[in-house]
Amino acid sequence: VPDYPKIIMHNQLVCTIKNRVSSLIFCLLLCFILSPSTLSFAEPKHAPQSTLQQQNDGPEQTELWTGKIFTSKFKCGFCFAPSGKARGVLFLRTSFGQVDVYHLYGTFKDGRVDARHSSGHHVRGRVLDNNKVKGTIKLASGRKVTFKGTRTVGVPLAKEDCAPLEEW
Repeated sequence: VPDYPKIIMHNQLVCTIKNRVSSLIFCLLLCFILSPSTLSFAEPKHAPQSTLQQQNDGPEQTELWTGKIFTSKFKCGFCFAPSGKARGVLFLRTSFGQVDVYHLYGTFKDGRVDARHSSGHHVRGRVLDNNKVKGTIKLASGRKVTFKGTRTVGVPLAKEDCAPLEEW
């Protein structure tokens, strides 16, 4: 006879762990994307800057951040304006194949990023050298996760939101 209470507890634990891992992976991805500067404002409720506004601010530098958080992989496209404005899109692929998408907004200054997602997640990071980043993601719940990643500068990204173009 199977022990049903143990099976139910196991399933609840697996679901809880899966949700926490997804949140942690998201935060780590954000850190990889935003780690080159410091971002400090929340994601706006409206659409990203218009192309005209971006042109008035000057050309944006594009970067692609990639890495792994626990059993998930992340890929984040990021655009940095000369004024220090930063915006990006983070893709987080779980070990189950699900892809979560996060739009980030913030600032970039002196190799440090500080960015936020509308859910309340906060990413802070810094550039270690030409292709490495390190940082912390603070989840809306208050839990903190550290991350390390790799960046590639000057990659093509989606013009409208800086999302990575390559499919997984």
